[in-house]
Amino acid sequence: MEEPVVLKTEGKTSTAAARYGSLSGAKKKPGIWEVQVMGRIWRLFTSIKLALLLILWLALSTLAGTLIDQVPPGILADRFAYDQWLTRAEGRYGGWTDIMERLQLFNVFHSLIFRAIIGLLVVNIVICTMNRWRSIWNTAFHTRIRMTEGFFAHSRYNAAFDTALTASLAAERVQKTLRGSRYHVKLEANETSVALFGDRNRFSRFGTFLTHLALVMILAGAVAGGVWGFKDNEFIVAEGMTRTVPGTDVSIRVDHFADEYYIDGAPKDYKSEVALFDNGKQVKQGTIRVNSPMRYQGIAFHQAFYGQTAVMKVQDKNGSVVFNESVPLPYQTRDGSRPVGSFNLPQQGLVAYVIGPRSGEDDPLVRAGEMRIELYRQESRVGAPQNLAQGTPADLGGLSFTFERESRFTGMQVVKDPGVNIIWAASVVMILGMVALFYFRPARMWALCVTGADGTTRVHLAIPSQRDFSLESEFAKLRGKLTKALADPNITDGSRKGMDVV
Repeated sequence: MEEPVVLKTEGKTSTAAARYGSLSGAKKKPGIWEVQVMGRIWRLFTSIKLALLLILWLALSTLAGTLIDQVPPGILADRFAYDQWLTRAEGRYGGWTDIMERLQLFNVFHSLIFRAIIGLLVVNIVICTMNRWRSIWNTAFHTRIRMTEGFFAHSRYNAAFDTALTASLAAERVQKTLRGSRYHVKLEANETSVALFGDRNRFSRFGTFLTHLALVMILAGAVAGGVWGFKDNEFIVAEGMTRTVPGTDVSIRVDHFADEYYIDGAPKDYKSEVALFDNGKQVKQGTIRVNSPMRYQGIAFHQAFYGQTAVMKVQDKNGSVVFNESVPLPYQTRDGSRPVGSFNLPQQGLVAYVIGPRSGEDDPLVRAGEMRIELYRQESRVGAPQNLAQGTPADLGGLSFTFERESRFTGMQVVKDPGVNIIWAASVVMILGMVALFYFRPARMWALCVTGADGTTRVHLAIPSQRDFSLESEFAKLRGKLTKALADPNITDGSRKGMDVV
């Protein structure tokens, strides 16, 4: 009969065990390299340097998103409108436009890089919080009470008193003094000594977790605003027209726009009479002013700017109307002197640019009461530009164009930020955390009452080295109170031993 394979001898694993593994079915422990990798990742995310780097990166990204023009959501969803927007941006940023577009600098707050920064910063804050939780918890609830005499001798703030009181009575008076100064006191006694520990405002240490939570909430609010919110600074609606807010069922109709001026020509008031619709049903009606927005379901409509429109009608060869709307002219020609707008004719694959006359002067290219039409297919001009007198049709590209009349549009800033309530809540949490940390500063005090050979008691008092220099005055006050409290009132002035403050 063959001998069984011995898997373990004298505490050492045999070659067979190494080759075939354990037969017990126990789970395999992680290898050293796995522990090292996880440890390095953990230490990386507990690094203050990483947190500062991420915060700096986030600040630079936010600064870029603030200083660089950001493409409105409504334009971002329309490729043709986006290409037009980039063309206008090229006039400002020149040859850098393509590079900035590839780096998503025109859409910073929705970019993958920005979201990655926020995600890494949240992980960093959470891991830092987890890393500090145990030590702060132990400091608050599991502090060692009895300390050695060497601890008292080497503490930053320390004092010693000799008194005729017994150790237990001295400890009682120390306890009463500390409690009178709002310390929570614990005692630990043996035959020859009594140890005391006093802790004040111990729960304020958890204020650091409130500040960490507030930071996470702020970042969560930023993510919520970036993912589910939007901001359109160029939301344009012509008088009498209705436009839907992109990504929602909410639409707004502008019934009338009015602007008022003071005698000296300074602007007095801009206002738009509007009606709001949800799924086609009117839900609100009112007036929007510069400092008086209209709000509905978290969407705010702010009055921002205004301009002129051209009501255009386009007919095909058969006389069928293919376009009949007001065309806003919110932009300027390259020379910056004439208002310009555009509209699409998708069935014909054409884009029509409408150019108005210069304001306040005699324009030799476009006379007052006229609109100039330029027609393009892709990037090629179709036919020669035509000047349209009001009410007089003109043929261009096989279509009939008619400039019917001038009107006006109102420009709004439309904002929806579902994260704003989270950020407000985070601000409250942050304030609570800062108040806990800076207005209810924690303090810890140790005392040891030891009975000497001559029957007297030596009382040691100490606060260990801490960064809070205000503890010096705190310690001086407690030392003065204990000097009085440890005096024995039953001994007369002529025979009392008194106390020595070391």
